[in-house]
Amino acid sequence: MQGHRRDPERAEIRALRRRVALGDARILDVGCGEGRLARKMAGAARLVVGIDPNEVLLNRARRLTPRRLRSKIEYRVGTAGRPGLSHRRFDVAVFSGSL
Repeated sequence: MQGHRRDPERAEIRALRRRVALGDARILDVGCGEGRLARKMAGAARLVVGIDPNEVLLNRARRLTPRRLRSKIEYRVGTAGRPGLSHRRFDVAVFSGSL
């Protein structure tokens, strides 16, 4: 997989799992960029929806997402203030890439 190789020790996902029950969760990843964290969370989650205002980054995220995870991740244009996800509910919201 190409893309940024931040956190090669996977400390970020371990820290999330210690604080949040990711298993079978519906997760909103705000500011997902090229989907690095969304892909990591998708292994445990029921669904990850990554939103970002940058369509170029979202297209890159789609290309970088392995086939085995594509049914568990959606990438959409949106922001924290205007996520464009009316009537959808999530168990967890992550703002890691947007802070």
